[in-house]
Amino acid sequence: MDFSEQRRCGGVGAARPSRDSRRPAALRHWALFFVAVALGAVTACRAPASRTATAGTFTVDAGVLPDGPDPSLERLPIPALDGPWHPPSSVAGDIRALGDALRSARRIHVQLGPRQGGAVWRARVPALLASLGFAGELAFLDGAPLSETLEGRMPMPMRSIATGPMPTGAVTVAPDWRARMSAGADVGTVVLAIDDAALDEGAWRALPAAAIGGCAAPMQALAVGQEQGLALLEPFLDHVDRVLAQVWRAELRALLPRLRDGLDAHAEPRPRKDFDDPSAWRKHECGHAIWQYTEPYHRCASGTAPCGMVPRALLMGGLRIGAPEPAVFVPEGCDRVLGRDVVGQLRGFGEDAARAAAVRLDPRWVVLADRLGAITEVHAALEDVCTPRRRRFAAADLEDARQRLAAVGRALGSDEPPRAGSWSFEGGSFHVPGTGPVREHGRFDAGPGSAARIAKDGARGLREFVLARAVCRSATPTLPLAVLAYEPATATVRHFGYFYEEELSCGAAGPGGVD
Repeated sequence: MDFSEQRRCGGVGAARPSRDSRRPAALRHWALFFVAVALGAVTACRAPASRTATAGTFTVDAGVLPDGPDPSLERLPIPALDGPWHPPSSVAGDIRALGDALRSARRIHVQLGPRQGGAVWRARVPALLASLGFAGELAFLDGAPLSETLEGRMPMPMRSIATGPMPTGAVTVAPDWRARMSAGADVGTVVLAIDDAALDEGAWRALPAAAIGGCAAPMQALAVGQEQGLALLEPFLDHVDRVLAQVWRAELRALLPRLRDGLDAHAEPRPRKDFDDPSAWRKHECGHAIWQYTEPYHRCASGTAPCGMVPRALLMGGLRIGAPEPAVFVPEGCDRVLGRDVVGQLRGFGEDAARAAAVRLDPRWVVLADRLGAITEVHAALEDVCTPRRRRFAAADLEDARQRLAAVGRALGSDEPPRAGSWSFEGGSFHVPGTGPVREHGRFDAGPGSAARIAKDGARGLREFVLARAVCRSATPTLPLAVLAYEPATATVRHFGYFYEEELSCGAAGPGGVD
């Protein structure tokens, strides 16, 4: 499941109605809510600009606000994240197939390519063969390019392990090389040739990729927990949306006409040549841009249908309140030209709605919603960790990574009561998949030491740990090694395939897929 496509986490779609349970009578004093707005005094949350004097303070009647559902949930239904998983490593070949081809050999003669002919690979090969189960005699031949060993020399056959094993009939050895290797060779002697693959890099990269390991189990657990959590929190999230919409629409309907005063004259675009006075052109340019910008809000204010500009509760890295803004370019300085910061005022309406909603929300619901929103950050970290890369992991580090994720899961599923959480209304923007840029009007912070903080900090720590502790991750060279296992006595190619260098040797980790 793609976490970004969840309705709340993606911010897509209008809130569906739900039946609200009623709050105790002692809290009914919030039933009639008023919003006081000082026109021109709302912070625009962007680059500083000159402002006009305020046009007065207005009180907007938002009417009777609905009561929210009574708390009915103590923890999120997050499955345990302590199951086995392994950050995937990109591979070029099947090390087990090579082991099967060599295990029955009584004697192996190793031929290394020009780059592998030094002391490093001569020290690597015995450990490699031992890890693959070979326990016979070992000898090194004179080095030679593998391309000269194969009949036809170039190019080497192109095949990815992702499309299946390389057929042994895909390669044949050169007659002169076969004759040299056959001299005195008995059954059970295998020649192992290792060299840089002679392949076209672009063609190799175009082949299907393969990897070992994976994170399907924790990804599925997160998806299940998020889906079930959303279902349980839906009545509360719908309530938040209703309060936001009611306050926001009331303020918009009362004050938008004043903000749009005089803009109808600029509704139709006019070319620059129609204006002799530069200041008149500038006023029209800004007036038309602001008219376009405010038109979606005008439609929201005049109608009752769902509106994409209405602030909503969004679960992205936590609990946020935000709304998309019109994709209209407003030239710099138009607030000075028109004498009012319309964009800033409209953003202020969203902040007012967020503040009005925040003071009415039950902290127990808020904490759980914020914790559910933290799943998107956990998922993003796990998705990064689980992107296949050329790398290996020590067993101890792999176990450490699993324990870190398990701790994140325990925090997400905690029944910890609300701490000293708080709301902030500093503005800003964030991206919601499926929606695009969203203006932030409010954000909840559960506070230091809270379960949500532990989960998010743990996810970030997991990402940093896995990316830092991976070994043999210097992917050089880009192309893999070509490996040939040939039995001269029977003129049989036991194995031919490609391996990235770290698959064959990675310090004490041994061959990939074996440790």
